Amino acid sequence: MQGDNLRRPGLIFRSALLILVSSVLAAAVLSGGVPDIGANANAHDGQLRLTLREDLTVRAETNWPVFVEIGSDGASSIAVTIDGPGLDKVDARTFPDDARSGPLSMSKAGGSLTGAVPVGSSSTLLMLTFAQAGTYRVAAEAVGQKGGAVYEVAISDNGRPTFGAPTLGPWAGGWKNETNVGEELGFALSAPIDRWGDTPWGTYYNWTISVVCPTGMEVGGDLSVYNTGDTRVDRSALESTSAISAWENGFNTVFYTAWDGDGGNVLSGTAAMTPNAKELTTAAGTYDEWTKELWAPSGAGTLTFNDPGHYLVIIHLSDADGPVSPPLVLETVVS
Repeated sequence: MQGDNLRRPGLIFRSALLILVSSVLAAAVLSGGVPDIGANANAHDGQLRLTLREDLTVRAETNWPVFVEIGSDGASSIAVTIDGPGLDKVDARTFPDDARSGPLSMSKAGGSLTGAVPVGSSSTLLMLTFAQAGTYRVAAEAVGQKGGAVYEVAISDNGRPTFGAPTLGPWAGGWKNETNVGEELGFALSAPIDRWGDTPWGTYYNWTISVVCPTGMEVGGDLSVYNTGDTRVDRSALESTSAISAWENGFNTVFYTAWDGDGGNVLSGTAAMTPNAKELTTAAGTYDEWTKELWAPSGAGTLTFNDPGHYLVIIHLSDADGPVSPPLVLETVVS
């Protein structure tokens, strides 16, 4: 997370991905956009259950956070083992409902990452980020007991980055890892050019955003009605939406993200384009930078949370075919 040294991996263009789920009893291969394995699907043995939280996982790709839940019945401590490629670049964190995420202390031994998760309730949510594509085996075992549970997750590589991961720029107040209901958090973004290529003038890219909250979110209605400039529109839909994403549109007004869907654990939407309309139509400097391959995307916006909870914010650049940058991942706990 920003301010907590979390490795930055942060609306959704869902791509085909493969999730391989296995247990000591059975193995099944499932495929789709976001993994479609059913709310009750898990791998388990005795006291432990491992579940891929498809409702929290935006993309099973390198640098994108993947959520796995460990369910336990009476275990005081759980040993977690991760096998796969690029283990030196695996980021593993616990993700509580009402507190900031914390790194899971893991050590490399015998070609595996191992660590212990203290269990304070019937389940523990892990957020895992993999920097290298491949199949990873996540295993959990109650300390001092026989048996356990295993998941195997196939992490793919998007393979088409035009830009590097977005980074935060200066903003008065800036992003906060802890905030209050109704407080507006501002952010300014830019992204370096990774592979410019022969991009014609007039091409634009979208800042796309996903907000994840394990305890769920609500959308009060179609937020696109607030992008018409009509100030007489009833604002009750904004006030009853858990996360409000507003972006500077280049004309000194804001553009509200219209979320896909009515709620759930992930809200996603296309936020704003870069270059914006003003830069494309009136800015000679932008054209000059573009033709000299010096142009880089930028954007600015705010997020306001109307409900308490632990939120993960994932921002990336995309074109009509999907992501063209790794994500920027931000975190905040709202009380």
